[in-house]
Amino acid sequence: MPGFKAPHSLDGTPLPGRRGNLIPAENSSRGRPHNFGSLLMFDVIDKIMNLDIGNRGIAHLYEPARARSGGEALCKSAAEVFMKLQPGDTVFLLTGSLTRAWVSPEIGENDGPMGTGALAGALSRAFKCVPMIFTDEFLQKKTGAIAQMAGPNVVTYEQASVAAGNPRYTCVTVMGTCAAEDALARRQCEEMVERYRPKAVISIERAGQRADGTYRNMIGQDFSQGRSRLDYMISAAQTRGIPTIGVGDGGNEIGMGALAGEVAAHIHLGDQICPASSTDILLPCGVSNWGCYAVQAALAILTGNIALAHTPELEERMIHASTYIGLVDGTTGTLEAKVDGMPADVHKGIVELMYNTVERALKKKK
Repeated sequence: MPGFKAPHSLDGTPLPGRRGNLIPAENSSRGRPHNFGSLLMFDVIDKIMNLDIGNRGIAHLYEPARARSGGEALCKSAAEVFMKLQPGDTVFLLTGSLTRAWVSPEIGENDGPMGTGALAGALSRAFKCVPMIFTDEFLQKKTGAIAQMAGPNVVTYEQASVAAGNPRYTCVTVMGTCAAEDALARRQCEEMVERYRPKAVISIERAGQRADGTYRNMIGQDFSQGRSRLDYMISAAQTRGIPTIGVGDGGNEIGMGALAGEVAAHIHLGDQICPASSTDILLPCGVSNWGCYAVQAALAILTGNIALAHTPELEERMIHASTYIGLVDGTTGTLEAKVDGMPADVHKGIVELMYNTVERALKKKK
């Protein structure tokens, strides 16, 4: 890509900058005790994550979603699922939006894959686990490319398992997909969950299937064409007692079925776009990427390792890289340095707020 430079050297070392974020897992600490002041910081992170700058009505879903999680801050509830991970454990991350499926199955948006890549990198660094990113067949290459911007090397499952077992740390992730044909997809998802036994399944900005078998976008259009039926990863996990997490910003994403009444009441065309699927934990966000960054921020506080928090510098690099990689702004359908119609500075600001919140929380823990 002419004129484009990756933010990391070939061995994964971060280039010089105000903040580095590639501290290996063995340098992080687990489960450090937190005081009341640091607990309040999880609420602050939730509030930042849930800012409804796009005026979609998503903010109305926060309190019901939190009530479903026992009243605890949602970023903390999700992060605590991951705190149980051990080296070599597998986590499934589902993402990818075929935002213009009626034009081409290769047009995907940057919201979702960016946050997924960043979270996968943080999980790998924190726990030496094996994050497996699943997306649509034609989006695998682009999603893998944006994930690598956050640090992980895209490798095979066997290679990732070797990396997890070696004392010299390597940041890794694995790419995967399933069929678009319903019956085959169901069988494939069942087989993959059974084979890899993930400790958690998280879906980020992944449209969910409605009861009639269709997938609907924000304006009610059927955009089911060419879409991998990854919803069955959620149902396969749930039948095995594996925790599931949904992250969404529009009411049509996997997991939003848990709040179908609220989606119908507060989201435009909510009754027409809300999927059937529910997840154990649901994070309604202003932008789905922000949900991933909120979970990373919570992980940074819980472990005492600020290197797990997303940074404004990396956010800017990833947004600009998405245009070279071929991931569009989902609102405009254009290859430009925006996410959900908002310029990079807005997203950098959100990440800056989260990062500063983590800094303050960690100071309170001392």
